[in-house]
Amino acid sequence: AAEHGKLAALTEAGYEGIPDPEWWTGTLWPAMKNHRISYLLVWRNAHNRPGHFYAPHPGHLSADDFIRFHNLPETLFQADVTKLGAFR
Repeated sequence: AAEHGKLAALTEAGYEGIPDPEWWTGTLWPAMKNHRISYLLVWRNAHNRPGHFYAPHPGHLSADDFIRFHNLPETLFQADVTKLGAFR
């Protein structure tokens, strides 16, 4: 991306059902932290396919780790970006 003057993005990423309770900080974060990624998008949470989700729901075994990932000083979520006034 840098060589071509483009923004790098990690899209349609994730782990279906997220069976690893520390996947967010133990797998995803180490894989991306040394790269200049403009945004990360996990794949969908399908309402009509049980177990087919890529973001945790309350009570899921990886939910606490997702919160740790969210709270890393290096990550920004939409609410953080909005506070920066980037989309005004």
